[in-house]
Amino acid sequence: MVLSPGELARAFEAARNALKTDVSRTRAALVALAIAMAIVVCLTTLVERGRAATIRALERAGLSNLYLVHRASSGGEVAPSRLTSADADRLSRLTAARSVVVIRMARGAATFAGAPFPAPIYAVAGPLAPLFGMRARAGRLLGDVDFERKLPYAVLGAEVAKRNPSARPGSIVTIGGRGYEIVGHLAESDTESAATGVIPALDWNRAIVLPLGAEPGSRPESDARYPIEVAVLSFASPGDAAAAAGIARSIDPSRYGNGPVLLASPYQTLRQYRQTRRTFDRLIWLVALLTGASAVFGISNLLSASVIARTREIGVRRAVGARTRDIVLQFQLEGVLLGLLGGGAGLLLGLVISLLSTDRSAGTSPLSLLSFSALAVACVAIGILTGIRPSARAARIDPAAALRDG
Repeated sequence: MVLSPGELARAFEAARNALKTDVSRTRAALVALAIAMAIVVCLTTLVERGRAATIRALERAGLSNLYLVHRASSGGEVAPSRLTSADADRLSRLTAARSVVVIRMARGAATFAGAPFPAPIYAVAGPLAPLFGMRARAGRLLGDVDFERKLPYAVLGAEVAKRNPSARPGSIVTIGGRGYEIVGHLAESDTESAATGVIPALDWNRAIVLPLGAEPGSRPESDARYPIEVAVLSFASPGDAAAAAGIARSIDPSRYGNGPVLLASPYQTLRQYRQTRRTFDRLIWLVALLTGASAVFGISNLLSASVIARTREIGVRRAVGARTRDIVLQFQLEGVLLGLLGGGAGLLLGLVISLLSTDRSAGTSPLSLLSFSALAVACVAIGILTGIRPSARAARIDPAAALRDG
């Protein structure tokens, strides 16, 4: 059916006047559609934000890295045979890892100029710069000599240094009753991440970094048997890291399978996440589809009721020369207008809610351009769908009967 511009303009004017005349039904339809679209936008934002946050956390953890993580036994007690530096050294030799960093994590209170300040304490050994992309904003990073001699030196994370301007390189910080000379400040790091699966969160920006073995409460064991929480092995490619995890499980399944040491490859975790996420996405989209369908059904009923109330008006229009397709077009345009106005309002409302609940520090938008465009098209599609049943019902009205009964 080809429409001339004049026909389209007349149908649009009739649809607009009808919506302005029937205020109560128009308002109800707009509110219903706006709420439905806002819910769909929030669900879409939830899906996209969760996906982006997880992928970003895994990428920051290093797709070419392999994590060895100490597993605590039930009740939070220490497992009988826990993770040590020897695990990392042995696996590094077997798999030809490029570099290894071992970390012992704790929380403590650091004192700067008499003021206590809680912070994560990371006792480390190994090259942080190549593995995590660390660099010094002031002073220097810890070096091999610091690790070997377990010197009482400390490097402050960017956030710790920012909150404590008096803690400059060369000054002293007290942790657990022991003094450490501050040798440097870390530059702002993008490697901090939320815990993903068994991969722990490493919050370098808010941490104080010490040489392993020099931390408060350090153990008297040899370096090889020194207990740690995390060991990170770096490889040339994500495939090499995944292969190293398989080698570790095959050579000692009792230790690296269900034993005291958990193996986590961010690359493998990312692949598994993408597979399992599809099921969750389908569930979310099903909820969104049902929400949109309920809006279509409800608004279609409102327009159908409007057809009954306007039976005489339709009969008069048919009597003065309006064709069936003119009536159909009018009600279709009423649905489209409702879809554009109500759906657009819901789209904006959902975006506002998403913006207010978005973590701005993450640096991500609440909704991608592709999703926003798809939802905008959905508003028009909903409007077209809502107008199908009322327009068909209006087309079946007999003008003579409408005038006689009206």
